[in-house]
Amino acid sequence: MVEETIRTIKKTERQAEEQIKQAEAKCSEILERASAEAKEIKSQAVRDAKAKAGDVLAEVKAAGEDSVKEALKSVDQQIASLKEAAGQKAEDAITAVIENIV
Repeated sequence: MVEETIRTIKKTERQAEEQIKQAEAKCSEILERASAEAKEIKSQAVRDAKAKAGDVLAEVKAAGEDSVKEALKSVDQQIASLKEAAGQKAEDAITAVIENIV
């Protein structure tokens, strides 16, 4: 009866050790899978961030180009206005010179 009890205890210990080994193997497998998933999630997050940054950069660039176009348009209008004013001043100067000659 004592021998049977010892065998039962040893059998139970072996079963417990096997269960521990299986649990450790399962734990390692779960950790490896989780690590791989975490790497993929990180990679996807980086790709998404780069794509979003690219979109924002394109928007900012387009807005900058629009601002430059508007500024150039304003400058062109100012140049045209100055040319017109200069033309009028030239006409006034010519008229004044002619009046002084006559």
